[in-house]
Amino acid sequence: MEIDGIHIGDGEKPYIIAEIGLNHNKDMELTKRMIVAAKESGANAVKFQTYQTEKLMLNSSGAFKIFKDLELGPGEFSMISGFCREVGITFFSAPFSLESVDLLEDLNVPCYKIASMELNYFDLIKHIALKNKPVILSTGMGNLVEIAKAVETIESCGNDRIILLHCISKYPPDSCDMDMTMINKLRTLYPQYPVGFSDHSPGDTMAIVARTLGASVFEKHFTLDKDLPGPDHKISFEPDELKTMKEKLDDVDKALSHTTGRKDIGIAAHARRSLFAYRDIKKGEVLDRSMIQVVRPGDGLSPEMLDFIIGKVVKVDIKKDEKMDLSFF
Repeated sequence: MEIDGIHIGDGEKPYIIAEIGLNHNKDMELTKRMIVAAKESGANAVKFQTYQTEKLMLNSSGAFKIFKDLELGPGEFSMISGFCREVGITFFSAPFSLESVDLLEDLNVPCYKIASMELNYFDLIKHIALKNKPVILSTGMGNLVEIAKAVETIESCGNDRIILLHCISKYPPDSCDMDMTMINKLRTLYPQYPVGFSDHSPGDTMAIVARTLGASVFEKHFTLDKDLPGPDHKISFEPDELKTMKEKLDDVDKALSHTTGRKDIGIAAHARRSLFAYRDIKKGEVLDRSMIQVVRPGDGLSPEMLDFIIGKVVKVDIKKDEKMDLSFF
């Protein structure tokens, strides 16, 4: 699986998505600063939300004004897309209507995100899948049957480029809500697809857990300042937090790697013990235990050779503290 030339999956580096989402506050200068900060913090991509509020919810909805005030239009998305190209970071979005998909397609996004709440909106899923680009499918709110139906819908459109994200759609969730074993379930059920983690939990502990379980993609809400006005800033990572998470994920990879070998082997010569003469030993003596000391360093005969050499006739003179050698017997 590739997005913008970056390989995603087992054996690859974590793919990190900074979800700006609604945190742009409809301020393009703030948005540009966020994009630059995401890039500098190690994110591979920034993700937004593309919608027309009237096609998303009723006017009478309590959230209508919040979403309407943060709705971005084609011109703004065109600017964002172009700026991301200049910065060198991937831009994509989660569309919430068929028209939003077409807008993003006109901008030639490299992939699409299907948000958790759209898991059973099959018209939207099909419209996205038919673009024949990677589809990042968030599984929050969904059970295994619903997830299977969404995957089958994408596959029925001839699209087999799917990334599944474990997600808990609570903002923020408690540790006991996280059900992190779902990553194992998704990897078992869909071994052909990368599995990732869309994380709304505080801190980076759950991301580290996800990486040890084999997650390949990590999505985290992103802001420049948690105290900015807006619905998602407080649950978002600031740049230093995202950078630290990336460093910790890299450390997880190093800890799980089998390619570099044990680093403590070289210490053994100094930290372990070996066999030395406790006193001067004359040629022709029969070696007994009182003639041997078992001390550091460990660069001579191993203590496990003690029983083998006891009772042997010494063929040479051995000085006190001399390192024992099989050629002496």
